[in-house]
Amino acid sequence: ERLAEDHIRAKRLAVAINEMSNYSVELDAVHSNIVLISTPEGAAKSVVSSLAEQGVDIIDIHDSQVRAVTHLHITDEDIERTIAAFSSTQ
Repeated sequence: ERLAEDHIRAKRLAVAINEMSNYSVELDAVHSNIVLISTPEGAAKSVVSSLAEQGVDIIDIHDSQVRAVTHLHITDEDIERTIAAFSSTQ
């Protein structure tokens, strides 16, 4: 039952990041609490580092994609902070 909240938060994060010029998310593929985010070519590690400096933990999948996961400890405020952090890295 609680997992549904994670899915809602993941979708909110995906939609907001997809609206940013430097990132894209295949929104139809967001069916769970995992969001795969495409970055400019070769920028994934830099994005991970920049977000880490702002207290947002994500991982790079390869040089142009990162992964964010929502879970029990992620709040609506965390989602908004993550959206702001992504926005500041553009």
